[in-house]
Amino acid sequence: MKKFIPFLILALILTMIPPGGSSANTTAVQLGSDLLFDRFHQLIEGKNVGLITNQTGINSQGASTIDLLRRDRSVKLTALFAPEYGLDGKEQVGTQAKSYTHPVYGIPVYSLYGSTRQPTPEMMGHFDTLLVDLQDTGSRTYTYISTLHYAMAAAKEQGKRIVVLDRPNPLGGTIVEGPVLEKPYQSFIGIDELPLAHGMTIGELALFFNRSIGADLYVVPMEGYTRGMTYPDTGLKWVPSSPHLPDLTSVYGYMATGLGEGTPVKQADNFAWIGAEGIDSVQFADLLNGSLLPGVLFLPEKKENAGGVRLHIHDSRVFNPVRTGLYALAYARQLQPFAVPQSTEKEITMFDQVMGTSKIAQLLAQGKSPQEIVASYAEALGKFVELRKSFLIYGETPFVPSGAIHSPYAAPLPAKPPAPPAGKPGTVTPPTPSTPEPAKPPGTNTPAPKPPAPAQKPPAVPAPKPGDKIAYLTFDDGPSPVTPQILDTLKKNQVKATFFIVGRNVPGHEAILKRIVAEGHAIGGHTYSHDYKIVYKSMEAFFADLEKGNQLIEKATGVKPVLFRYPGGSTNTVSLKYQDTKRYSKQAPVMNAIKAEANKRGYTFIDWNVTNGDARSNKYTAQQALANVKAQVKAQKEIVVLMHDASTKTPTAQALPEVIAFLKAKGYRFEAIHPDQPTVSHVK
Repeated sequence: MKKFIPFLILALILTMIPPGGSSANTTAVQLGSDLLFDRFHQLIEGKNVGLITNQTGINSQGASTIDLLRRDRSVKLTALFAPEYGLDGKEQVGTQAKSYTHPVYGIPVYSLYGSTRQPTPEMMGHFDTLLVDLQDTGSRTYTYISTLHYAMAAAKEQGKRIVVLDRPNPLGGTIVEGPVLEKPYQSFIGIDELPLAHGMTIGELALFFNRSIGADLYVVPMEGYTRGMTYPDTGLKWVPSSPHLPDLTSVYGYMATGLGEGTPVKQADNFAWIGAEGIDSVQFADLLNGSLLPGVLFLPEKKENAGGVRLHIHDSRVFNPVRTGLYALAYARQLQPFAVPQSTEKEITMFDQVMGTSKIAQLLAQGKSPQEIVASYAEALGKFVELRKSFLIYGETPFVPSGAIHSPYAAPLPAKPPAPPAGKPGTVTPPTPSTPEPAKPPGTNTPAPKPPAPAQKPPAVPAPKPGDKIAYLTFDDGPSPVTPQILDTLKKNQVKATFFIVGRNVPGHEAILKRIVAEGHAIGGHTYSHDYKIVYKSMEAFFADLEKGNQLIEKATGVKPVLFRYPGGSTNTVSLKYQDTKRYSKQAPVMNAIKAEANKRGYTFIDWNVTNGDARSNKYTAQQALANVKAQVKAQKEIVVLMHDASTKTPTAQALPEVIAFLKAKGYRFEAIHPDQPTVSHVK
């Protein structure tokens, strides 16, 4: 009997381990790779799959995506692609094999670093779906995101679907900093117009890149992730993404100490130290510590003949690596006035490629202060922050995905993907990133059939029958990455709704607007800027802003909006704060002038009498949104429900199926709003 005890113990242990050898998940975040196999498997089921990955491509329990695909009998893994540092992340630059057959898996492994950076038609011929599972560092100069960009371009050209499995940005999603790349300085270490620290996940970056690529892109998002999370908050184990980034300290220091390409200012100890010959370590530390840069202290430390400082990062949540790096460069030059590399018409320096512009080098050469250097890119950075809002997936509350995110810019795939030309893989050199093609609207190369242009006014609402109850669902502020999810729910439930569009969100989202109109929903204007201080300054300012937004809507859809909604509603008091006091008063406010002019111009404004409460905060749940609707719906014959459509309003989309079910149970039918529909009084 005793000899069987070890076997019984082993059997008991094995029954406690879930299939695949993973243990119960205790991480705060489920990765895209977790959700692909657990919930969104239909994206790959029955497919021949190629995979861009390396040693970072593991799920939250440490299982390799390669292994998970090879164990999956419904999927055939036919090719692997490796970014810089190779499939295992240990190869040094210059030694990476171009391509080879994997000795264990027996499938081709292609290098996407070196002369061939974009997958060739021969490489793409092995599969119909391309997966990407890579851990980014949060820096524009890290080449993994450039590899992603090239892969998306190849997928577009070859008519393949590309699926990106999302992962955290180790720096978090709130630090957005640095000069924004200018097109003449594009390179493999700067593939798109991003600041040095972009504050986006690799999935959000894919959505951002696709605005000018138009690939058939899906992003499998994470569950439980929030913008404010740094990597330790996720509960995930850090896997070194390269030989030079063995731990999170090195990731945080990467941009803080590694910006001095071509200057005497060097980094050491995996980006934990920065300095140069001729620098007094104590003075350098005093200058940096005196700047009160958040989350970091600087300890003077000399290395051989070089003076410098060691970074002690004590709060990664507020530490700003780019600003720290620029301050370090500026103070280093104050202490040791070295020559700053300058680009010429014939050659762009590595320093300027890193910065994405020549302006920083010029300011350094002029001896400008770090504060002046940071101020120099503030305007461009502000524009990027606004632009990126449309591509963000995650907000301040833990994200709960209801499906994979399909990029609204995807052009339809051809009926039959073009056959790959004969030849050996790995021999075609892609176009250089320094001369990219001009950005084109999604679908420019393979346009989708245009839906017939609708009339300016939607069909009339059926006359209500005695006892008839009508619900008008309205969504303000879009379009956004959340809009397709809303539209999918409306389509599934055969419900029509009304979308009040903010004009500045239209560029790049034309495909979403066309879908809204094509599926029978109504569109109204919600001004261009939605900026109270602009629109409520005067009657003229309001209509200039409204018309600017309406023109963009009309250009995208062929429909000139007649409906509109006031930012803040028609009975708002915020307009009193911003109205021109020389022309308006509390007794004769700007809103009176705007309403009179709206009547003259034939506009119909729509308020609401039910709201799900999502305007009050981004920190709300789907359950709270539903509860707010339930609390306000009594026995009204007609309700207009105010909801919002923005990247931070995912709970609204998640609650929508239950909101529809609740209203149906209460006896409501759903209609899009007709311009002749009477206005509904504002909730007091």
